[in-house]
Amino acid sequence: MCIFQLQKYNFKIMKYTFYVLVLFVLTSCQYFETDKISSDTFYQQEIKTISWNDVDQFPSFSSCQHISEKQASKICFENTLVSKIYAGFSSKHFVSTRAIKDTLWAAIAVSDKGTITLNTLQMDSLTGARFPELSSWIKQSIDSIPALAPAHKRGVPVAVAFSLPIVLQTK
Repeated sequence: MCIFQLQKYNFKIMKYTFYVLVLFVLTSCQYFETDKISSDTFYQQEIKTISWNDVDQFPSFSSCQHISEKQASKICFENTLVSKIYAGFSSKHFVSTRAIKDTLWAAIAVSDKGTITLNTLQMDSLTGARFPELSSWIKQSIDSIPALAPAHKRGVPVAVAFSLPIVLQTK
């Protein structure tokens, strides 16, 4: 073989290799495309990943706004709420002939606007019979609590509900 034939042969190989590469690049573009998903599909996927039993930020009173840690903020909120409830009916006089040690369970809701309401109050029937005005006193004390900062989930104000123990004990 002469040198010219070898160069022709190499040129043909390079020419075919170039065509194969161009063909490969043109047909492989479909592998580099990303799948487009609709906003509804994305929304449904995000809804499934969100834990709806937990909030990012608990409701807070003005005295608790400076606390950034989540658990400390929750404790501050609960302690402040209990103290405001106790302050609301502490001026009432409880008179009992027997020693009382009872726990009431208050189902409380905080709306996404920050208003607080009493949903239900569970108490022993004997306690309810001894102090018939107790549930209205607790409701009045909860209703007298001013609006507070609502809970947040992913930066959006959300309504929350929780149960709060209220301990009654005679001295």
